[in-house]
Amino acid sequence: MASWYVAHSLDILLGQINALAPKRSKLSDGSIGDAAHSARYSDHNPTTSGQVCARDFTNDPDGGLDAQWLANRLVEQRDPRIKYIISRGRIIDSRPGKNPWKWMPYNGINAHKQHVHVSVFAGTAGDSTALWNLGPVGTPNPPVPPRLNGRLMMTEDNMPTLPPAMTTTTEVLAVPPDADVKLIFAAKTTIFGGHLYNWSAVPGQGTGGDPRQWRTEVQEGEVIPIPRGTSKVHVEYSCASSVSVFIQAIS
Repeated sequence: MASWYVAHSLDILLGQINALAPKRSKLSDGSIGDAAHSARYSDHNPTTSGQVCARDFTNDPDGGLDAQWLANRLVEQRDPRIKYIISRGRIIDSRPGKNPWKWMPYNGINAHKQHVHVSVFAGTAGDSTALWNLGPVGTPNPPVPPRLNGRLMMTEDNMPTLPPAMTTTTEVLAVPPDADVKLIFAAKTTIFGGHLYNWSAVPGQGTGGDPRQWRTEVQEGEVIPIPRGTSKVHVEYSCASSVSVFIQAIS
């Protein structure tokens, strides 16, 4: 298969959702389509430029994410990046001639009761890294509302991309030491053989101090908390594809 990547706007959405519901199930999450999808038209299939314009997000109210809540939030905002959304046997399409922004019956093979499907427009719109408006912090997400205390310090620049590296490579991410920071990795494959370290710039211990190993591999959508006081995150990794990292910081 030729090289592919998930539209950056959907990686941003993945990061925001995982930050709001870090314990949610990802059983029905998905991006690139399987063989069944490739046999028919689907936004889960890469475009000619390799862009995958759809993501599925698992319905897991007990874990903090109600799929219909997410669908409703996105529809309320009418973000221009949205092409269509499918949830619980209904579809809503933003395009002219498609009953724009009206829920309609969906007669596809999958009723999408286990997850919500979000499609974005291909090209530069789909690759926008602007944050999605999911409502103010603490907005009810029944039955388990995600409640984040403090001021959310996020901008659309908080998503660096680690370049592909077939051999072990090092990158350093700067984070605010006076905030509770989480990193959410949006990668289409496991970061095989990688090591993650973090350290604080402690006077008298040299630049960065002593690193602490986290783990040897990171899965797509995994959330890694960074101890308060950390000013730099040292990422040592190897991965055949680029890896987007969403940074959430709460003061």
